[in-house]
Amino acid sequence: MQPSTVKVSNVRRLLLQIVESCEIGSMLPPERELAAEMRVARMTVRRAMDDLVTAGLLKREQGRGTFVMRPKVAKQTAMASFTNGMRERGKTPGSVVTGFRRLRATAVQARALRVPVGEAVYRFTRLRSADGEPVGLETTWVAATQVPGLERTDLGGSWYELLNDRYDIQVQTGTSIVEVAYAGDREARLLGCESGAALMRIETTSYSASGRVIDFGVDLFRGDRYALVTYRLPHLDFRPAVPAARALIAAVSTA
Repeated sequence: MQPSTVKVSNVRRLLLQIVESCEIGSMLPPERELAAEMRVARMTVRRAMDDLVTAGLLKREQGRGTFVMRPKVAKQTAMASFTNGMRERGKTPGSVVTGFRRLRATAVQARALRVPVGEAVYRFTRLRSADGEPVGLETTWVAATQVPGLERTDLGGSWYELLNDRYDIQVQTGTSIVEVAYAGDREARLLGCESGAALMRIETTSYSASGRVIDFGVDLFRGDRYALVTYRLPHLDFRPAVPAARALIAAVSTA
């Protein structure tokens, strides 16, 4: 049985409080102990931890445990759509759908979207441009139950605006992992760069206010034409490490 998104969201929020209160490198209690003290299923704890591992806030080490990786200075990246970002820069955004399919979720896709294996999902890829110049390729997966009736022709504008206006779904938060990738022949042809050129690979999971996964995406952007903007929030003063992580668990779980 799949754990409810509400329970996973509550546990994830609790784990974030623990992470923020601990020193980098601190080891968390085992999943079975956390599950018992939070009074939830162990699978719920594992799903919440998976999100924090993906976000780079926790690290699992085989045979040792799960360790805190969160930096003490908070850095947040705004969850803004490509379309709005280009408009704010005074550029005209463009979008061409290069692929659109309805398929059954593989184990990897199901894990990313928090849906059962085999559930119907949409996968679409769009070539994004600014003032007519190709900037990046965005591939997105979303559960079909969240966007019934989605068509290829719906994807010419802002994905976030479509979610909000048609489906009443608002993206509130998200996690992104940025790595270096290299253009293959297909990417080079679409992006107008040389094969083997360095690209920014951005893997993003978006969440609603309740903590439900909305979509999962893997984007490839040209570093010479696109930049990520992050916002530092120095006024966020996280508490110093405390040894009583279990006391924090009890305080929040009973609130």
